[in-house]
Amino acid sequence: MSRADVFRRDLTSVYRSRTGTAVTAIIALVTVVAAGLFALASDVSALAGVGGLFAVASILALVFLGNPKQIAGVVVGFAGLAVVGTLALSDPHAGVRPDMSLAVVAVGSGLSVLLPLVCLVGSYAALVGERETGSVRFLLGLPNSRDEAYVGKYLSRSSVVAVPLVACLALTGVIVAATFKNGSLLGMAGLTLVSIPYALLFVGIGLTASAYADTSNRAVAVVIAVFTVLRAGWPALQFVLMQGVENPYPRPEWYFWVGRLNPINAYVKLTTLFADVEYHPIITTPADTVSTVAIGYPFAAAVLLCWTVVAPVAGLVYFRNRDLL
Repeated sequence: MSRADVFRRDLTSVYRSRTGTAVTAIIALVTVVAAGLFALASDVSALAGVGGLFAVASILALVFLGNPKQIAGVVVGFAGLAVVGTLALSDPHAGVRPDMSLAVVAVGSGLSVLLPLVCLVGSYAALVGERETGSVRFLLGLPNSRDEAYVGKYLSRSSVVAVPLVACLALTGVIVAATFKNGSLLGMAGLTLVSIPYALLFVGIGLTASAYADTSNRAVAVVIAVFTVLRAGWPALQFVLMQGVENPYPRPEWYFWVGRLNPINAYVKLTTLFADVEYHPIITTPADTVSTVAIGYPFAAAVLLCWTVVAPVAGLVYFRNRDLL
């Protein structure tokens, strides 16, 4: 079975289930709908309340729905209610257009958290699911190439995330360019460019977990552990290392070397390329006295690309040699 055969077979399977549609729905909520609401809102705090409530309700609904039509209905319903709620809380006479930096921070921050989750959910069962159903024998049918099977799975699960991500960020770019002050379609294209490797990184992590695990439950545990380490454990490590430092502010240079090796921080740093963002709520802003390679854009790009390459390759190396039958 060639990688193209695996790709087509797996892609069909993903979209017959609710996984592919749910991934598209969540990405749309975080990009197109979020940017549209910020363009309408005059009170950001009120918008945060409205968006938060509706986002939680919609995601909970997605968990319990079983077919693409129902999922699509939830997304449309959420978008409509959120727009109505935002308009009701907005001042139509304010005449203040939000700056593009708000869109970059909002969309980039949302993607930094939710994109890893949807990528991991969309890829963790790719290989271990074949073992549990017994179809792994068919997957590795003649010509018996594990590399072809693995690459086909990687390309399939990557396309499930990357295609809706590009489409949704393109629509978001149109909204930002038309309704935000200093709005730039080119800037949003840049945000798309750095978001793609970020998504592929977590697809690779999910596929590696799927290659390693013996059961779906263990694969879920692995991807949850990885996300928890990157999102919470890494900052906790920085905090622990800072204990005992006599003058914790401004943060020393080594603090940024540790922090910016995290791919989430690297991605967030790269998103600030496309708007004038002096302070970002997710990553620590260095003091003017701090000057190190680790806080620059080239270092962030190198870190993100290294993670993106290493994550799926590690899974491929393990998958080649493990006993699957």
